[in-house]
This record gives sequence, structure tokens and C-alpha cells, in this order.
Amino acid sequence: MRKMDITKEDGNRAQHKQGMIHALPYSPELSVYVPMIGVSICAPTYKNIRQKADITVLGYVINGHGEIQVNAEKHRLGRGDAFILRKDGRHEVTALSDSSDPWTYYWFNLHGNSLPLLEAFHLLHTPYIPSVDIEALFLKGFSAAKRKTENGTDAQTAVILSCTEILIALQKAVKHKAEITSPILGRMKLYLDRLVGETFQSGEFARQMGLSFKQLNRIFKQHTGSTVYQYVLTRKLDIARMMLHDTELPVHEIAVYLGYDDPQYFSNLFKQKTGMAPTLYRQNAKAAD
Repeated sequence: MRKMDITKEDGNRAQHKQGMIHALPYSPELSVYVPMIGVSICAPTYKNIRQKADITVLGYVINGHGEIQVNAEKHRLGRGDAFILRKDGRHEVTALSDSSDPWTYYWFNLHGNSLPLLEAFHLLHTPYIPSVDIEALFLKGFSAAKRKTENGTDAQTAVILSCTEILIALQKAVKHKAEITSPILGRMKLYLDRLVGETFQSGEFARQMGLSFKQLNRIFKQHTGSTVYQYVLTRKLDIARMMLHDTELPVHEIAVYLGYDDPQYFSNLFKQKTGMAPTLYRQNAKAAD
């Protein structure tokens, strides 16, 4: 692993850190791969912003305090906290600790088709997981990265497996916390996460949960900052983006898959929320690859 020391006294606050970086061989046959992993030891002035990230970052804090922001959601992190900076979002990472207690964290950069991987573990909208004991899994990934073959496939496969173990552990931690803090919240999210291809019916949702929709919406917003309708719509739009990018399905078939009987309504809604029509979004996404 190569040591990195780029604590420069300049205006670029993204350079105010030191640490270790390990670069892995590129494996083009893998749809998701990890080009770099490392440890960052941040100066108090450290700040890094990605306006539209082309990577997903898995991180784990081992010292000090810092702050992450993914789109509009912001969290303060300390030792033992994990974070996920998802691809296609706006990332902002800021150190809060002084130089005597520098913010230090492990990080794995995931390139390629990482969003479906997060979706599979219901972590697509979970940037912050507090107090989770997964340092050993990150260290396992570092050990795996040291094992190289001529084409790098073995090292990549081992690190991807470590990332999968990390995601499994984070999914369990999120579920456990939801069950402790609000058992009904865990049930609500499980129900909503399985609702991708169906039209959301508030009455049926309330019947399944055993409370009025007004009560459910209040509980949901209290714990997530989002209304139930906002959560459902955000998930559908995120899945639509993935399908437009990763498949050749016609827009009308994507609309039906997501529970929209009227493809034109879906197209108008997508354009209203993302700023461009589905067909144009697909063209831009393909051109960016």
C-alpha cells in the first residue's frame, strides 16, 4: 500500500489530508469493481466536494469527527460510524476534528454498476449508519487487496466479496436499529421497499400496518425526514434511472414495471423531477460511460 502525503498549504481544501492508498488492477469483465481503497487522515481544513459522483464510496470512521453530505442529507460522524456516498449524487466530505485528533477513515471506491448492489441490500438511501462494528471487515478487504494475480481478477473478486460482507453487515445494523427505535418503521420500510412494481395505495398501507395513514406518515417523516409518498417516488425514480442506464428496455416497459399504467404520465413525472425526459436521460447516461 502506497503512502500518500498531500497536506499542502493551498486553496484546494480537498488536498489537506494524508494517508495510504492501494490501487487494484482493473478487471473489465466485472460490472462492479474497486479501483482503489485506502485510509485518509484529514487535516482540520479538509473538505472534498463531488458535484455528481461517478463512484460509490464505502467508508468507516476510526478516529476523530467529520461530516458527510449526500445531496441534501447531512450527518456528523465519529468513531465507529459508517457511511455510504452513492454514485450519481452530490458528495461533500468535511473534517471537523483538530490536528491532535484528526478525522481518520477507511474508504473503498466502487466503480461501475454499484447502485443495483446498494438497492439489493436496501441501502440506496442510507448514507449514514451509526455505531456499527465492522472495522474487521474493512481490514479483511485491505488484506484481500494485497493478493494479486496477473490479471487482477482474484484480488478484485476478493475485495468485492469484502464489500458485499460490509453491505450485509450494514443492512443488518440498519434493520436492527429500526426494530429497536421504532418497530413500526422497520415494517413500513419493508413494505414500501417491496412495492416497486405496484401503485401505492395509502388505504391498503394503513390496513397492513394497523394505524391510520396520517399516523404512519408522521412516524415515517419523524425518523427519515421524508414523507411516505416522497420515499416511494424517490425509490421509483432511482430504479428508473438504473433501468434507463443499464438496460435497453423501452420507456413504456419501464413505466409498467414501476407500476405506472400511463407511460406518458411516467415520462412527464420523470422529466419534472429530474429535469430531462427518460429518453434524453438514457442518451446522456450512455454517452457518459
